[in-house]
Amino acid sequence: MTREGSIEPVAWGIREPAVRSRAHWSAEQETIGPGLQAVMLWARFCVESADGAVITDQDGNRVLDFQGAGGVNSIGHANPRFVEEMTRQLSDWTAGAFGSAARLDMVRVLQEYLEAPLDRIQLYSGGTEAVEAALRLAKSVTGKHEFLSFWGGFHGKTMGSLALTTGSARGRLGPLPPGNFSAPYANCYRCPLKLTYPSCGLACVDSAREVIKQHSTGALAAIVVEPVQGRSGNVVPPPGYLPALASVAREFDAVLIDDEMMTGFGRTGASFAYQHEPVVPDIVTVGKGMGAGYPVSAVIASAETMSAAPFSDPSASSSSFGAFPAACRAVATTVGIIHEEKLADRAERLGKQFLDGLRPLVDTAPLVGDVRGLGLALGIELVVDKQTKEPADTATVRQAYLALLEAGVLVMTGGNTLRLYPPLTVDEAQAAEAVDIICRTLRAIPSPAARTGGAR
Repeated sequence: MTREGSIEPVAWGIREPAVRSRAHWSAEQETIGPGLQAVMLWARFCVESADGAVITDQDGNRVLDFQGAGGVNSIGHANPRFVEEMTRQLSDWTAGAFGSAARLDMVRVLQEYLEAPLDRIQLYSGGTEAVEAALRLAKSVTGKHEFLSFWGGFHGKTMGSLALTTGSARGRLGPLPPGNFSAPYANCYRCPLKLTYPSCGLACVDSAREVIKQHSTGALAAIVVEPVQGRSGNVVPPPGYLPALASVAREFDAVLIDDEMMTGFGRTGASFAYQHEPVVPDIVTVGKGMGAGYPVSAVIASAETMSAAPFSDPSASSSSFGAFPAACRAVATTVGIIHEEKLADRAERLGKQFLDGLRPLVDTAPLVGDVRGLGLALGIELVVDKQTKEPADTATVRQAYLALLEAGVLVMTGGNTLRLYPPLTVDEAQAAEAVDIICRTLRAIPSPAARTGGAR
């Protein structure tokens, strides 16, 4: 559907040979270093233009962008209002952290959007930088230095945030800073305690409490948790989980840090994912969708929390680019659009439609073990055996990812899960087309056992 609303027939997918894209990619690799995201290396997709939820590559192929840079594309590519506002800002003033019209506009928008008592914000440039700042703030508030995080969590790649991140992301990068320990996350599809919700009584929370008792020296500063675990495949914990963790934090005189890099600003069907529960965290980290492509992140807390020293000392919580006018203008414009157009409500409604359309894959697609999500943060977990839930290997995930791209839907991956982050503004007809493409494509991919003719 075009911006004017007229129906435009589109042949989605890779229809033309990627001649220009391949040449472009090869030229880039003459200088670009290694370590790019795996999905980028798999696809070698080179973009010519993008509009809303549609990306066109350099060979004229058009695909639906449900990767969304992991949730960054909140208001759609080339959103006319965003383009206009950022163009104006770039021609006015770009460098410096002094007071500006852009920052005042951002403040006024956020005053309408933020929920008391979390009414103070400090800007940074990237997710890991904001997480590091949140750790410093927690230390300032509590005077303590230990942190509890969770299996499957991802919080960044600098030393403090990497210590919170579990799994392969920190492989061969030790030793990590001391005073960090982790506990099982509430992943009900793969319960690490081999229990079933709700009869488990949130035993994973009890496990977290026991980890603290056994490993802490009495200096727990914060529990750090994602309300939906993004990189692990948009794992949604059961009701009551976040409030229970908040209770554990209080029990140990610690704060609760809610990492909403991927879930904040409407993505899950609420302004922030924690609002689905009767809980208010002490500190929230946000980014990605708040800038619609401009690199900006933030720490949000109450005035009282942020007044803690040394975090509140001059220059102690600043960032080189954090309050630059372009960043402030990006936040003011993006959050203004999300708020005014009620995109969180839209994400809640469309998310339910997505789940209704995708959940039959658990029964009809050989590789699909689980379909889950909250709002427009969705996960399709791939397995080679639905009974044992043996995870699909990287080769199988790559096959599914490339098959979907070939058919016309670009997704993100995380472990053995396909992750979907369509823009909150996605056209409903395009959303329906994407669901149809995903279902047809995944149903056509046999399990590895079926391909080899043997049982696993």
